[in-house]
Amino acid sequence: MKNLASWVVAFTCLTLALPLHCAADELSEAEVDRLCPPRPETAAEFKAGTYPPAARPYRETALKAFAYMTSLPAMRTLVEKGEPEQTYQHNAYVSKTHAAHIDLMLEWAKREPARRKEALRFAKASAEYLLTQLEPKDAPLAWWPPTYGRKPLRRDPADGGENRPSMVGNEPEGAVKYRGEVMLLYPADVGAAFVAYYRETHDRRFLDAARGIGKTYLKTRRSDGSWPLKMRLATGEPIGENTLVPTKPMAFFNALAEATKDRQWAKASDACFAWLEAHPLTDWNWDGQFEDIQPRPPYANPTKHNAVDAMFEILRRFPKDKARIEQCRRILRFCEKRFVCWERPANHPRWDVPSVLEQYSCFVPIDASAAKMIRAYLALWRATGEPELLAKARTLGDTVTRVQTPEGRIPTFWTHDTLGSPLYDWLNCMGYTAAALLELADATE
Repeated sequence: MKNLASWVVAFTCLTLALPLHCAADELSEAEVDRLCPPRPETAAEFKAGTYPPAARPYRETALKAFAYMTSLPAMRTLVEKGEPEQTYQHNAYVSKTHAAHIDLMLEWAKREPARRKEALRFAKASAEYLLTQLEPKDAPLAWWPPTYGRKPLRRDPADGGENRPSMVGNEPEGAVKYRGEVMLLYPADVGAAFVAYYRETHDRRFLDAARGIGKTYLKTRRSDGSWPLKMRLATGEPIGENTLVPTKPMAFFNALAEATKDRQWAKASDACFAWLEAHPLTDWNWDGQFEDIQPRPPYANPTKHNAVDAMFEILRRFPKDKARIEQCRRILRFCEKRFVCWERPANHPRWDVPSVLEQYSCFVPIDASAAKMIRAYLALWRATGEPELLAKARTLGDTVTRVQTPEGRIPTFWTHDTLGSPLYDWLNCMGYTAAALLELADATE
């Protein structure tokens, strides 16, 4: 009954458009620390002015990364041959990979006009490919894309895959184990990418597909305002007990509302925000939800990603509200205490730092995690003007410039061990990190 009461309170506040944080039974920070203790790797505090400088300007780093990414077969094969590169293991994650490629190539087209035509070719290739992957219009989950490839990537025995851990043939174990399941973050990612691509090209096929994806979200939403974390793609049957933290659908609904001016999508976003108010913004269970990690019990696998996404939405909805700004400060404290390494931990002498860890189930520094905190610090800095927030964003951005290789690669794993190989790079993470550096450059140049 406690959760139901919280939902009613939060929904009432939204309905009345009150810019207040209404959850009366919100857990204290001490209670959250007991339920979800920070680990010793992140105990060091920020010390301004004590970190190594950037190796090169942020904008230069970002544009080098985009150029590097698009030089690789992992991206070029789809453009040149019409099918995804079979030796790039993360093409097994259909929605995550190609939705990110659309968004990132649209960003590159905007940021580097001399390469705009090339960037849009990459965006078009991923958009057209995803359009072929959607469920039929009469399917239980109509219009939704698969999270995992419908069939295995073809194996090239010469690629050295037999020496790579956690692989089945040419694919990660998770992509094989969970084939046929859909994780409900990813239709929203594809839908938002389709909206962005439609706004660039005015090709209505993509807006129609985005609407279809959105309608299936509305059809499958539970009475509590969210969705199961996972469903079976062929039948719509829920899988497991975990609930989706609906920050991705919320952002997708916002994009649809802006593109179509249809109020149903704004109302759908409001319902997602009401669920956040009643649940993680009250109980602080920021459940890590990743397509390659088995779902975990409450508080066992937190991440900063959906917490920061909720913070972005709070700042969008209530940009001047002091109580909401304090709420955002608490979100950043939660994330920093658990995931930001300002100094190299004694038990991990080969980590690159300052850096940001991904989730408790993958407790290593990841480029996209640093990028997420760069964007988080910048967002609250823009709202408050506090210099330390910008200093923290810059410190993490400086690390990105130092780990970048001469050819432009930004490694996904900042561990200086075998995971540092390009074989393990996630190009969506690399591009997201480049985009965060462009945002940092805008703030500092």
